[in-house]
Amino acid sequence: MSDSYVGFVDAGVLRALRKKHFRPRGQVIANWFRSLADAECAGEKFLRMYWYDGIRDPSDRLYPGQRRFFDAIGRVPGIQLRLGHLVEHEDGSLRQKGVDTFLTLDLVRLAGRSVCSTAVLIVTDRDFVEAIRTAQDLGVRVLIATPNKYRLAGDIAQLADGVVDIPRDVLREMLPIAPAS
Repeated sequence: MSDSYVGFVDAGVLRALRKKHFRPRGQVIANWFRSLADAECAGEKFLRMYWYDGIRDPSDRLYPGQRRFFDAIGRVPGIQLRLGHLVEHEDGSLRQKGVDTFLTLDLVRLAGRSVCSTAVLIVTDRDFVEAIRTAQDLGVRVLIATPNKYRLAGDIAQLADGVVDIPRDVLREMLPIAPAS
């Protein structure tokens, strides 16, 4: 088993944490994951962080700006970008598709290959219960990172090997409010 840890970020969770439009700072988020080496993941090395999000269709007028944002996130050392897609629902809202599948597959694949000894996930919903259980069965310790257990499903909280709090001041630095356009 490796002596490293990996971060998994469902960007939809970050979006839900901030009610206003924000611009995530990939470098700040990656640095926060690196800082876990001193506390929650003592003795382990930070390997990388995976950023999961949905992207608009290339024909969408907002696609170029979103693509630039994702390209910037993907250039941050230590971050691997994994993109699903966005689907518009009848009420006009957009929902990510494929993101949970990518995260689940990556978690189980890395655990099965003994790439990491700890996985730190920013997820909240119960869709990840079986992926977490499988990673644990393969010997990986799974920690859930969240500010004050925000919207954390009870199943996830009970199953996780630990819950890491993201302090509010750190969250504000990770997700600053975007200036009005």
